[in-house]
Amino acid sequence: MPKLTAQFVRDLPFARAGQSLITDDALPGFGVRVGTRSKSYFAESRVKGRTRRVTLGRADTLTLNDARKLAMKALAEMADGKNRNAQLRQDRAKLMTLGQAMDGWLEERPHRDGTAATYRATMQREFGDWLSMELRRITPKQFQTRFHEIKDRTPAGAALAVRTFKSCWNWARADVTDAEGNPLLPECPADIVKRKKIMPKPKRRKTFVSDWKAFFEALDTLETNSNRHPEAGEKFKAYVELLARTGMRKTEAAYLEWADVDLKAKTLTIIAERAKNGEAITLPLAQQAVRLFEAQEERTGGETYVWGAAPYGDPRKTLMAFREALGWPIGFHDLRRSFSTVATRLDVQQTKLKQLMNHSTANDVTAGYQILTDPEMMLGAVQAISDYIDERRGIESLAEA
Repeated sequence: MPKLTAQFVRDLPFARAGQSLITDDALPGFGVRVGTRSKSYFAESRVKGRTRRVTLGRADTLTLNDARKLAMKALAEMADGKNRNAQLRQDRAKLMTLGQAMDGWLEERPHRDGTAATYRATMQREFGDWLSMELRRITPKQFQTRFHEIKDRTPAGAALAVRTFKSCWNWARADVTDAEGNPLLPECPADIVKRKKIMPKPKRRKTFVSDWKAFFEALDTLETNSNRHPEAGEKFKAYVELLARTGMRKTEAAYLEWADVDLKAKTLTIIAERAKNGEAITLPLAQQAVRLFEAQEERTGGETYVWGAAPYGDPRKTLMAFREALGWPIGFHDLRRSFSTVATRLDVQQTKLKQLMNHSTANDVTAGYQILTDPEMMLGAVQAISDYIDERRGIESLAEA
């Protein structure tokens, strides 16, 4: 190879795929690595019988002369048996901050935008003053003190804070390792919570709709009195009833597009990007839900979303009015729980119920042998649930009409 020159390096075309190594004839062990988007200078030699390559810097920010000087120093160190990469990894482990670990974890792991925003907000709220702190300086004792402060304020928030912190730390621990892959960071300080068994036990809500007659009476007579959003009441009624009749999660329903609804086939699809478990699923619609969509199509047909030009927002004021009319603090997730409760009362097969609620069946061996890819196989269960609701509501079911 010729002696590298600045012009020669500038004229090197980027690789179409992978990378190529161009070595310098004047300084053995020195060269430039050309990738698909960047070029970087490197020094390469053998250290204790193994080839080591040290990246010196990007060719667009480091001059060729400076790169040669750095290469000569790196080659001299490697000739003395020093592993520059090992030292760089150790330095990186010493200097990595909690904020860098958080950014690395969120960028490398595939999170939905809303999920990533929740994790980032949690870290900034609970550990904002630690984000610029080096990981190695955070001790188990410090974490225990911070954990109790969070727990005294919000037990549920403490659990989320621990999980999020551990995810950031464990990503960093796996990312900064020695040449053999051994971690250079200690065990996560948050592990002290588990070792001491001080994590508060979560209290699962068990509320569900037990009086469907009262539920629909309150919903049907709901008045929003909004001059700014006169359609808020009808939209809220349709949204709430859809949750009750399908068991969908509130965000899945809120972001539902008309492209996801097939009224001819009487199905709706929850796409993978919006499903909590990351798996797309097509579900059958009961006749009552089909009529609900038909009425909604008359109001918003031609728009992107089922609810109009945008996803359904936060109907906080309307929800408060509904709670007042109903007489108890109902939440949207209570409707998903109600759907499941009705299905259980009707002895709906658990595998079918998991599919209808789009729960993960990855660890369910039996479910792996029961393939329910055809929505028609679940239609009977969905229709029975809607008919049960109507019977308890006090009206004739569509199946009998």
